[in-house]
Amino acid sequence: MSMRWVTYILLILILYPKVNLGQNAADSIPAKCLNKEYIKSYFSDVKPLIISPSKWERNDWIIAGTVAGSTALAFVFDEEIGRFSQRNRTHFLDQSNVYFFDPFGKMYYTVPFMGALYVYGLASKKSKPKVVALDFVKASFYSGVIITGIKHLSHRHRPFQTNPTNSMLWDGPITDNWHHTSFASGHTIMAFTFASVLATHYSDRLWIPVLAYSVAGLSGLARIYDNKHWTSDVIVGAALGYAVGKWVVKNNRYCRFSLDASYGNNFTGLSLKYKLL
Repeated sequence: MSMRWVTYILLILILYPKVNLGQNAADSIPAKCLNKEYIKSYFSDVKPLIISPSKWERNDWIIAGTVAGSTALAFVFDEEIGRFSQRNRTHFLDQSNVYFFDPFGKMYYTVPFMGALYVYGLASKKSKPKVVALDFVKASFYSGVIITGIKHLSHRHRPFQTNPTNSMLWDGPITDNWHHTSFASGHTIMAFTFASVLATHYSDRLWIPVLAYSVAGLSGLARIYDNKHWTSDVIVGAALGYAVGKWVVKNNRYCRFSLDASYGNNFTGLSLKYKLL
């Protein structure tokens, strides 16, 4: 069995929903989320996503300022950090990058995992796995569009494309070489999009956000280690992936009503409610 399939199986087992075998139980008719509203939301949510900074609160601006300051500081040390990573390469880290971190950033693991999660939601008639998977698809789409636009507006040279090492080579939007796409990191934005969606939905289980963001962070560091990106590329990619994932989950408004049936020793009841999972 290949390492890729082992990873799929482990991820599914780790996030397999808990079963409540107590006296009080609930069976729910799952919300219908893959509907016209979901498809339309890809277009109708574009404007709210673009203008979302206008609705930021104080804490949001503090985070944005921290990211901007970290990126500016990284610009100063991009070359030095790059040289340090190349001086400290090992066989173990090379293999880890080849077989896990690079495929993770390319979504070779995350897409099949989310597909399996959606199928599980259908089979078990549970809403949450389906909502998580659909939010991931939507957030990944937005992240892909955003990162592609930034890359081709900046056309920054990658570390391995410069000799001697020079982190300040930017061609701008008009260039004859479209292969200079260092800023920002596409692998990192996709890794953090996955982590952000997963962590936001499963925020009640602390170990899931910790694990998700840790793997995403290591994937970003692997891009520096592999000499494919500067540190500043990774910081911006991580911030964008985090922000897009959180925004999509927070603004999920396409799941329909669900009917819940509850029973126990002394009661039986039905409730109709709108679920935003």
